[in-house]
Amino acid sequence: MLGVIGIMAAGAGIILIELPLLRKRSKKEIWAFSITLALALGLGIAKSVRIPIPNPLDWIAFVYKPFSDAVFRWLS
Repeated sequence: MLGVIGIMAAGAGIILIELPLLRKRSKKEIWAFSITLALALGLGIAKSVRIPIPNPLDWIAFVYKPFSDAVFRWLS
C-alpha cells in the first residue's frame, strides 16, 4: 500500500510541476499529457500491487513468428 501512495504522490508532484507550464499551450497537449500520465500511473500502481502486466513484445513475437520461420526455412 505504501507503493501506491508513493506513486500517487509522484503523480501529484508531476502534475504540480508540469501543468502550469502546459496551461500556456494548446488543449491537445494537456489531453495528451493527462492520458499518458494516467496510463503510466495505472501501470505503476498495478505493478506495485503485483498484478501481472502482459509484455508487448510477446504480442509482437506472436505476430511475426510465422514470417520469421518462413524466412529462416528459406535461408537455410
